Amino acid sequence: MNRKRFIIISFIVLLVAVSSSLYASATDKDLVTNEQKKLIENAFGELKDQNSSMSKSNFVISGGDIEISKSEFDFYKVNIKLINQLNATLDSSSYKIASLPTDQELIDEMLKKRISVQHAKKIGITVAEGEVKEVINREKDMLNSEDVDVQNQALIREIMHQRINLTGLSEEEFWGSDLVFKEYENTLYIDKLFNKLISEKEISDIQDFEKFQNNILEQYKDAHSTDLD
Repeated sequence: MNRKRFIIISFIVLLVAVSSSLYASATDKDLVTNEQKKLIENAFGELKDQNSSMSKSNFVISGGDIEISKSEFDFYKVNIKLINQLNATLDSSSYKIASLPTDQELIDEMLKKRISVQHAKKIGITVAEGEVKEVINREKDMLNSEDVDVQNQALIREIMHQRINLTGLSEEEFWGSDLVFKEYENTLYIDKLFNKLISEKEISDIQDFEKFQNNILEQYKDAHSTDLD
């Protein structure tokens, strides 16, 4: 069951690609329960309502060289809530929905990712366009792998169907957009930063990396205001 949770978290947050031919399958739809489908529809309906009522210039963090828009924050917050709800449906007997982090805690998590990418670039780490496209293609292929639970595949396809609809883009336009490219590019920067720190013996595991990220977050907060606007 832990594997199921990990897969759902990674696919939702990283915006993993799936093709329209995959999530159009009637068999897959049958694997998504009415409860799960309703949770997904409600989450993206909430995001649609929020997006239609806000200006694109609205920011929750705007200071220094990092900005986090209200729409980015809302998307992240709704994702966290949806992840918890879907995990509960996968293992309702033993899994309890975790309490949601505070808004400031969510902002800090988003900031840690942005600051980690900045740090990676500062110390000379690079990510090539071809590397990003390779990862996207590999993730697509993984959705067809027998190693991935079929119910998770169906859930991911339903989520991505709603995600693409939210943008108003075609599937091809969505996967060719700067939004998706940047998400994967940033993930690669963080992955390379982690591996570099491991190779240089500055950290030894993921727990050490979390401490490293917390440290650079605190350094950033000492120099910039990161309170919610």
